[in-house]
Amino acid sequence: MDVTKTSNARVSSSPRALWLLAIAALMLAVSACGFKLQGSTPLPFDTLLMKVPENSAFGADLRRSIKAASPNTRLVEQPDIAYDAVLQQISETRDAREVSLNAQGRVEEYELTLTYTFNVTTPDGDIILPNTTLRVVRNLPFDDRVVQAKEGEEATLFEQMQASLVSRIVRRISAPDVTKRYAELKANHK
Repeated sequence: MDVTKTSNARVSSSPRALWLLAIAALMLAVSACGFKLQGSTPLPFDTLLMKVPENSAFGADLRRSIKAASPNTRLVEQPDIAYDAVLQQISETRDAREVSLNAQGRVEEYELTLTYTFNVTTPDGDIILPNTTLRVVRNLPFDDRVVQAKEGEEATLFEQMQASLVSRIVRRISAPDVTKRYAELKANHK
């Protein structure tokens, strides 16, 4: 009788093992259907001319992300060096607009917007990726009694929005349709 109690105790005292077994079974089922975690896809270009201000935080973050996602792609800053494609910044705008007011007419909430427009072309001007606009929007509750804290929170939100936007830009320029278009243009110029 003690043996039965002991073996039942082992089974019931190992919910962690059951949990891990359930996770493993789920992962096996998901991978069987072709699902895989999104990884970085390298850019199809060997060299990329960056027409994005290099002295801005946005430009520095974008360069760092491209180098991390595609370490074999060489980024160039000067058009007199040979390059395969051009990443051109068309515009970058940051906006804060009042969304709601309280009964006294004071701002209660702002909507922060970060918008970035860019394109990718060949050195000859052929369009690989036409003008593309990406936008990130966040709401910022506001209290005029703690203005300095809210200014810091706004700066932090814009930094997070910028990181999100940089990630989306890198995913967009490494997308399969961009790779396909670049390969077609490259084949036509040979």
